[in-house]
Amino acid sequence: MSNFSEVRKIDNSRVWLPLATFLLIVFLIVVFIWFFQGGSFRLYASIFFGLYYLTGQIWISVLLIGIIQNILFLPLRFIGMKLSTSIKAFEDKLDTVKNTDEQYILFQQKVKKGDFGITFYIFNFIVNAIAFFSAGRIFLIDFYTQPLDKNLIYSFIPYPSYPLKGTDFNFPFFKINSTVAVDWSYIIYFWLGLSLFFAVLQLVWRILKIFLSKNQSILRFRIGYNKILIAIGGVGLTLFVISTVLLRNFPTSFSPWWLVADLTRQNSTMNLITAIGTFLTTLIAGMKSLQISSKNLLAAGVSRQDVNTIARERIRQSVSNGLILGIGAYLVTSQIPSAFELSVATFEVLYILSPFTFDRFLVSHSSSSDNG
Repeated sequence: MSNFSEVRKIDNSRVWLPLATFLLIVFLIVVFIWFFQGGSFRLYASIFFGLYYLTGQIWISVLLIGIIQNILFLPLRFIGMKLSTSIKAFEDKLDTVKNTDEQYILFQQKVKKGDFGITFYIFNFIVNAIAFFSAGRIFLIDFYTQPLDKNLIYSFIPYPSYPLKGTDFNFPFFKINSTVAVDWSYIIYFWLGLSLFFAVLQLVWRILKIFLSKNQSILRFRIGYNKILIAIGGVGLTLFVISTVLLRNFPTSFSPWWLVADLTRQNSTMNLITAIGTFLTTLIAGMKSLQISSKNLLAAGVSRQDVNTIARERIRQSVSNGLILGIGAYLVTSQIPSAFELSVATFEVLYILSPFTFDRFLVSHSSSSDNG
């Protein structure tokens, strides 16, 4: 009888899930039903045409929907910033496990235990994915010339009158009038000289290391120098290719030019801007992740040399991901209306500027709440 009671006790302990995990499962079920029934698209379409009713311009509405989403998502970013250290520590732990099955088991255990950091990570990922997909879907359909189904907009949102206004996006840009090709010998001399310069610095440091290792000013210079070497070591080949292409097509004359993009049509210049923005956004995101990971690894007792090796590989991976995503963005956006690109570009610009805008607000608010 006692054995049967012990079995029932074990079974019951497996049935009852932690509250955070239970709420996450309920949320996923509800949000997926809402999403597949078109709820998220109707929400974003209503917000977009509500903005159009207030502004009377399509291009302004595209910009505003990205800004408003960033503002509404500030609470999630605030929580994510608070949990960033623990989440990155878990990601670093997953990286140390090479077997995919073991990674899945480790992840599953965290979810079953109701770990708040991992639960929030899943929640945040799902919300952002649905938001990005829903916002993008609006600009992929042809509602510019074909009137949108009235059932796809909330009844209290005024239905727009056609033709829609403000579909041209005007942006100050520049035009390259002429270029010059730098001689191959100068390019080779430049890279040989740069490599020799860093090699000499490395040799000088090895010779004087015994005498200068305790000098704080020299040590700070050395740390900065190491960071430069790590960055160059991770993207050396990419820098060589980009610099060679640039030097062989070096611009010598520019002129101001207004980019006028019809948001209802594909635009090659907008495609290129989106591709560059995607590359920069991916690279910056990778650097932010690397910074947190390096701190976690050092705090866990990993040697500086191993951390530098990992950092060099992470930088190389971030650049590779950025190039792949940038090229993919160019190929995809070259087949669709540029309204989608303006929406994506808004998100990218806000993300790149976030350390000087939204992140400053979050950091200051976080510091004040901690002091309080």
